[in-house]
This record gives sequence, C-alpha cells and structure tokens, in this order.
Amino acid sequence: MIRREVFLTMALPRTLSVALPGGIALTAALALTASHFTASPPTTPTAAVAGTVTGLDGRCLDVAGANPADGTAVQLYDCNGTTAQQWTVGTDGTLRALGKCLDVTDFSVADGAKAQLWTCAGTPNQQWTVTAAQDIVNPAADKCLDVTDNASVNGARAQLWTCGGTANQKWTAPASGGDDSGEQSADTCWATHYGPQPAGALTASGELYDNNADTAATSLSRQPQLPFGTRVQVTNVANGRSLVVRINDRGTFAQTPQEPKCLDLTDGAFDRLGGALDPDAGHIVVTQQILD
Repeated sequence: MIRREVFLTMALPRTLSVALPGGIALTAALALTASHFTASPPTTPTAAVAGTVTGLDGRCLDVAGANPADGTAVQLYDCNGTTAQQWTVGTDGTLRALGKCLDVTDFSVADGAKAQLWTCAGTPNQQWTVTAAQDIVNPAADKCLDVTDNASVNGARAQLWTCGGTANQKWTAPASGGDDSGEQSADTCWATHYGPQPAGALTASGELYDNNADTAATSLSRQPQLPFGTRVQVTNVANGRSLVVRINDRGTFAQTPQEPKCLDLTDGAFDRLGGALDPDAGHIVVTQQILD
C-alpha cells in the first residue's frame, strides 16, 4: 500500500505593504513555505507520561538508529536512555516516540506484520491498549505486540502476533496518566462470551439464563468480583461500541492467554459490541466502567 502526502505551495511575496489612512505604511515580513500549509500531525495528548517500554530480558522497545523517518523499524535493543527509547502512552490510544506513532506496516492485521514508526494519523493500525497483564494490544487486529521469534537480541523486530501470554509479548510501559477530569479511568481488560445454555438453566444469581440479554458473568480471575446487580458500561476498544450490562452470573473459570479477563457476556451482548461469536477467538479488549 502506498501512502501519499499532499503539499500545497503558494507563491506569495516575502513582504507585504499595507497603506493605512494618513499615509502610514505598514510592512510585514513573510516567510512562507509549503510546510506552513501541510496538515500537521496530531499533537501529543495531554495527561500522558513518557518513559521506556521494556520487554524480553529487560531490553527496550527502540526506534532503529534513532531515525524519525516514516517506515523506520521498531525493534528490541539494549536500554541506553536515548530519545529513541522514550515512549509516550497517549490518552488517545497512541504509543509515540520521536514525535511519531508506533504503527503496523500496511495496515495489516496478520501474524508477523512488522511494527514501524509513522506519522500519527489516528488510524486503527496506530491504536494500542496496554492491559493490566502487560500486553500491548492492537484492538483492530485483536493481537499483541510481539518480539519476532522470541529473539532476545539487539535488532529483533517488533511485530504483531496472536496473543499467547508468552514472555516475548510482555511489556512494562509508562502509564497513560488517566484523563484531565480527575476521575478514575475505566479498567481495561478482556471480555469473552458464553453461549446457549440448556433449557431452564439458571445463572449463579438464580435468574433464568437469557442468551440475548444485556447481562454478564463477572470473572473469577479478577478480584474483587462484582456483586450481582452491578451495572457496568462496557466499551469495545476496537470500534467504540458501548452498552450497559448487568452482572447476574459468575464465570470464566479457566485461565486463558487473554488475561486479565473481566467479563463473560451473553452472545447477544457480545454481538452488539461487535465481537466475533467464535469459541476459540471470541474475545475482545474492552473498558469497563462500574455505574452502580
């Protein structure tokens, strides 16, 4: 895929004289170039914190050669304190270094798609979620930032890969800093779905199970568990779809690579959030905001 940038150049005089009443002349010097008319990338979000992102064997996520050019490889490298290893986890979902964004090459969502630096554009391949389990997830692909071939060597490329909970997908990143309102931000976690139950099946709260209701089971892998009746606003990070569910069950007994897992949604609720009803791949990154 070829990316194109459009530059607008205007032929304007370098000085501009304006005649004012009374014969007074006002002269202003102008230094206009094409760059003044080029759309600027989004500025670094407020309430963001910069620092190193450390991964396999304590090595750092690094911009190769400290080169800020579009397409520069993002790799693993010995931590050295340079600006090439200073990353900002933005409140807008970006991960930035040297004024540009961590990006997946050619908008790919395939295993093995390489990570690179690119001008921030707000596109899905530049959106990342740092989970409490130290995964860095691209929600659009539903995959994790991964060190190629589990290679703990300088220059090993960062790539996209199916989340597996392995050491080469674990990262320690700076906090996003929350938002400017002073309110506690929503938790970020994984949500799954559980499908039709036998006729007459009851939830742990004693209700008749309804596979199309906006209800959910609170995960046993998270503490504290949510009480029955709790209303939770759940938002799919990948597409922004949101709904309010009510906790009426307990679930998620088995540990999976997608941890921490906070909610088991009914098939109906999961589908309304845009999740894929798949027994093996049916999980999405969500934020959960407890309402009451």
